[in-house]
Amino acid sequence: MKTCKSVHNEPLIKRINFLKIILLMLIVMVPSCKNKNKGQSDEDIRLTAQKICDNNLILDSHIDWPEFILDKPEDISMQTINGDFDLVRAAKGGLNAVLSVVYISPEFDTGKGRVMVDSMLKLIRHYPGTYPDKFALAFTPADVRRNFDKKLFSLVPCLENGSPIGDDPEYLKYLKDQGIAYITLCHSKTNQISDSNFDTDRRWNGLSPAGVELIKEMNRLGIMIDISHSSDSTVSQAVRLSEAPIIASHSSCRYFVPGFERNLPDDLIKAIAKKKGVVMVNFCTQFLDSVCMKNTAEIQDLLNSKKLSYDSKEGSELIAEFGKTHRLICDSKQLVDHIEHIIEVAGTDYVGLGSDFDGVGPLKPSDVPDVSGYPVIVSELLRRGYSENDIEKILSGNFLRVWNDVIAVAGSLNNISGK
Repeated sequence: MKTCKSVHNEPLIKRINFLKIILLMLIVMVPSCKNKNKGQSDEDIRLTAQKICDNNLILDSHIDWPEFILDKPEDISMQTINGDFDLVRAAKGGLNAVLSVVYISPEFDTGKGRVMVDSMLKLIRHYPGTYPDKFALAFTPADVRRNFDKKLFSLVPCLENGSPIGDDPEYLKYLKDQGIAYITLCHSKTNQISDSNFDTDRRWNGLSPAGVELIKEMNRLGIMIDISHSSDSTVSQAVRLSEAPIIASHSSCRYFVPGFERNLPDDLIKAIAKKKGVVMVNFCTQFLDSVCMKNTAEIQDLLNSKKLSYDSKEGSELIAEFGKTHRLICDSKQLVDHIEHIIEVAGTDYVGLGSDFDGVGPLKPSDVPDVSGYPVIVSELLRRGYSENDIEKILSGNFLRVWNDVIAVAGSLNNISGK
């Protein structure tokens, strides 16, 4: 009986042993696959990175060019003197689509906020209207992909700070009709929707009652919920309440800058990923590196004490002198550290690029100073052994997937409600 049982199970034992061998081979092979680029020269990696950027769709989920151009008028269809974004440098970097930020200062009341919304939307629409052979609006992921195929640069409107909504839910429908893809719930001040992570006023302990209803209506309309700038409590509540995935359009990892609530802790990164959302890494060096954060706070206090703006002649000179002895900027390695940390915490499907260009002033990685720099980031990812498939997800695939899912949830909710 014992012999028969052994003979009967011999194929099973062989299969188990075979599976063990396969598993062992996979364990050995995975690191070697991830490291397959490590033997290449820097020039080979640079050329491969440029090819990837030229051939794949690159989307940046947060560039503040509309407000920047309103303040310092230039034509972004050609190379500009100021700022971080224009079509010439975008072509060098392989950038194809930009979430064009309609930024509303928390100092504005509802009326002035709405005037600014319309002013910036008009500016965004100006470029496809004036240069239809170069730019096109995009209101869906399908629009972005179609524009890419036609070699047109996609401008996608989004709203940073939901304060202009006020207490009028109909205005949210207006924003949707204007093509607003996502709304950042608040900015540097707590508003009628939620608490801000930059504000000590935590009157709502997360979302306000109006904010709870806003989450539901954004789900129904298919507008992405952006929790960058929101307090931890707000993020946690938004993840729990939203029926659709949520995004952090320009946030980095608190792991590298302890105590900085503007960045996300690991548990909230995991929560966003569990909801199938995405965290888009901010390029601001004070978000990327704790030393840069400390020194930036010090120079900002110095500028404030002298009543100087960072972009004034005197302010720039002061920063330059301070920077000789205090590190204010890091490079693409620290930036990719954040991308890699999100991958380690949550996976390759939940991270992307949200530079905050034209919104962070001089605090940019030394080797990624503007929108021409995406190949530098891709080069560093290649050096760390990431595949082109993973890189494509980071460059646009993950964000577009989430956007599609948000639209799909809206369709499902509207079918259920009969609207």
